[in-house]
Amino acid sequence: MRSGTSYFNLTLVGKNLARFWPIWGLYTLIWVVLMPVGILIERDYWTAYEARAYALRLIGGTSPALVLAFCFGILAAMAVFSYLYSTRSVGMFHALPMRREGLFLTNYLSGLAFLIIPNIAIFLLGLAAEALNGKVVFSSLFTWLMVTCLLCLFFYSFAVFCAMFTGHILALPAFYVILSFLVPTLAYLLETIARQFLFGFTGAAWMEEASEWFSPALKLAQDTVSAQNDTVDVYQFRGLGLVTFYALIGLVLAGVALALYRRRHLERAGDVITVGWMRPVFRYGVSLCAAVALGTFFYSIFYALLPTSPWILLGWMLLWGAAGCFIAEMLLRKRFWVFKSSWKGCVVFLLCLCVGMGTLELDVMGFETAVPNAAQVESVRIYGPDTNPRDGGNDNLISDNPEVIQDVLDLHTAITQQKDALEAWQSQSGTSEVWTTGTDGVDLQVGTSHSLIFTYNMKDGSVIQRKYAFPTTASDLEDPNSLSSKLTAILNRTDVVYNSYFGDVQPEDQLASVAIVNLYNPEEDTYGFEYLPTELLEPLMEAIKTDIAEGNLGRRYLLEDRERMDNCCYADLELTYRMPAESSSGIASSADSEYGPTANATQEYTYTVTITLQKSAVHTLEVLKDYPNAFLSQAEVQLANKD
Repeated sequence: MRSGTSYFNLTLVGKNLARFWPIWGLYTLIWVVLMPVGILIERDYWTAYEARAYALRLIGGTSPALVLAFCFGILAAMAVFSYLYSTRSVGMFHALPMRREGLFLTNYLSGLAFLIIPNIAIFLLGLAAEALNGKVVFSSLFTWLMVTCLLCLFFYSFAVFCAMFTGHILALPAFYVILSFLVPTLAYLLETIARQFLFGFTGAAWMEEASEWFSPALKLAQDTVSAQNDTVDVYQFRGLGLVTFYALIGLVLAGVALALYRRRHLERAGDVITVGWMRPVFRYGVSLCAAVALGTFFYSIFYALLPTSPWILLGWMLLWGAAGCFIAEMLLRKRFWVFKSSWKGCVVFLLCLCVGMGTLELDVMGFETAVPNAAQVESVRIYGPDTNPRDGGNDNLISDNPEVIQDVLDLHTAITQQKDALEAWQSQSGTSEVWTTGTDGVDLQVGTSHSLIFTYNMKDGSVIQRKYAFPTTASDLEDPNSLSSKLTAILNRTDVVYNSYFGDVQPEDQLASVAIVNLYNPEEDTYGFEYLPTELLEPLMEAIKTDIAEGNLGRRYLLEDRERMDNCCYADLELTYRMPAESSSGIASSADSEYGPTANATQEYTYTVTITLQKSAVHTLEVLKDYPNAFLSQAEVQLANKD
């Protein structure tokens, strides 16, 4: 009589359930506490809204559903496929009258049952608990069941996929965790390295976004949300499509795992890698990860002791790349003496690493000298200059004016032309904060540094971004061709200054009040504030606009030098704007008549624009001529305080 060959063994499923009950038992216990018990605890506060929201809170973002699926997925896979990691057990199981497909399917479904069956039981218990509370929302509980099962399907299938590559049970969870976060971590580290080798490099947003898809745990945590709808008073879960997408990938991984299982070399039980073609991938993958991760780590540790040079970073990378290569070889061969047989491969890897890093440092692709074409730039933004006075003026320049764009491109070009000098300055100190005391006892800044980020929005929809740092000294500001002078000229363009203060003010917004703050009282040696009469608001605004247009007000200074101290007053103008009623959700208009024109300054839908008074603003000062104590300069205030 011919013996039958089984593709599924129900007895083995029962054995797995009985043998590994602590895994599915603990998983069930945790969900019992979180779901039905949690629902019953909320009985006194149970409403229709809470019934809809409670189950959904457990599945969005970094929720218990995601964490438990991630953790118990690997535990279930380690349990049901643990026989693959011992020579005796793997031989015994494959001596059974079952095809490899049958063994795989039986164990795969056993581990999946550890998670799915408890989910169904918790769903039924949750329905019962909500019924006892008096309010049942079936859709929320069913959404919880679907999302939780799909998450379990993916993470368990991914763990099974990892299990097919190794013959060592301790290597399985290591591979599972590493592969779950490997790509975004490498992307971050490679960006860090590129910043050292590429002058002006800030990052690659496209690489960051793409890398997130290769880390389902991070992607699901970021892009699945359980929250109240913005327009409807209903609690919702958003991200079911993403969860379904990864569940389908899980099925594909399970199919790949089956194909690998059919060709698995059983005699490799106990090896770190059981798939032949994966052994060189593992060897040089470990080498690359060690070079990138440990190289950057030790470079940052010894940052203050060694020169800040990309070649120092490369030295650390070569050291740890070689160490990683030999460690990987030791794990593959299961012995320590591997240098004689693997040094050639190590040398080839290190040479490739040198070529790659050298390509970046020598700028073979022309990245460091590339400046966008003005005709292709839609708008430009400069972010980062730390200027004075520190009022409401926005240091961040945003403009689509072709003249401003050309000025920014000229500054960008000048920076690239001084690449060697700026890199040498950064390697030596990277800062130039220098102060001195004037003959009148006032502290004056004669040196500092500024960090700029250029962002170009191109007409084709792309974005180009660069980041630079350079020193600023008093002598630089006297040289019209210096980087500091070029930046000062851009920031002090009249249109740029006006937009820095009033760029966000909408035509329909109303000027509600103006106050002089930090108003000095010499008799009491105190500072206070005073609101201006309503009749001064209109002429004051006209004076402010005239002074800005003539370059008398809003001037930005890169240094706290004598010019800045003498021109900038200690007092500020604080302009409060009120949004129209239709934009501010109906703020009570009766407040004006009861409390005066400044009543709404404390309301939620108002905002302020702060402008530091400057002695050069002759038109503004003419309007404010009745407030002489407001115009003490910074230097005068410091001297008054010393006296």
